[in-house]
Amino acid sequence: MRTSTRILALSATIAALGLVATLPSACGSSDSSGGTSGKRIALTVKVAASPEASVPFNNSMGWSISLSKAMIATGALYYYDGATIFSLNAPPTRSPGQRLWETFVEKSAFAHPGHYIPGNAKGEYLTPSSADLKTETVLGQGDGVSGLVRSATFSFQAPAAGPHAAELGNHVVVLEGTATKGAETRVFRAELDPADVVNTKNATAIEGCPFQETDMEADGVVTITIKLTQWFDQVEFDGVPSSTDGKPVAIPTTSIGRNELVRGVKEGLGYSFAYAPK
Repeated sequence: MRTSTRILALSATIAALGLVATLPSACGSSDSSGGTSGKRIALTVKVAASPEASVPFNNSMGWSISLSKAMIATGALYYYDGATIFSLNAPPTRSPGQRLWETFVEKSAFAHPGHYIPGNAKGEYLTPSSADLKTETVLGQGDGVSGLVRSATFSFQAPAAGPHAAELGNHVVVLEGTATKGAETRVFRAELDPADVVNTKNATAIEGCPFQETDMEADGVVTITIKLTQWFDQVEFDGVPSSTDGKPVAIPTTSIGRNELVRGVKEGLGYSFAYAPK
């Protein structure tokens, strides 16, 4: 087993143990620091319909984008009381020269600034599934403990499981749509694989996602909203060949546009979590 694989396995075990250690705590029992531990709660998890999946939207590069398909393969989800560290609310607009350098030399995704410290685990949902971002999808019920929550980790899973496994296959994201800019029109398809979304820890996960700050005091629902405008904000479609038959054309893997899409998908601000009591 490679060292990186062992490290990932150990990290996952530590994260799981951290939550398991918290869950059995009785409501009102005191911890070593004099605080009060939480009580167990049940957390139903759902992926909300993304508004941009059904309504055309414009990106920063001047393209109007209309999506006909937007699917995602979900993996484990974790919630924490540590604050997110987004001192910048969006990736900066970059010059063509910078974008060329990043695409062909750096090939790295935009990372949120600072260093994210998750803090204490407050909940989890571990069952892989999949969602159509055009409709609301209930993934299932996970576990948690009462108390403050402020951030989350979203992960992908391949091969995909759940209701859209056949469509996704070994991809973690499948997108189709039409992009227009002046007289230019591109009918596109994008397929993202695990290797596209892997982070610096060699995990297919987005850490430090914003979770609307709240105290989870009882059983409730965790809703994940994926912001497709964030994914597509910097995407240029010039490099996508024009369709000759009206069918979607794959965004070339070496194009700036696809690299920008990957960067957008890996940006934590594209994943918003919120809790509501039942």
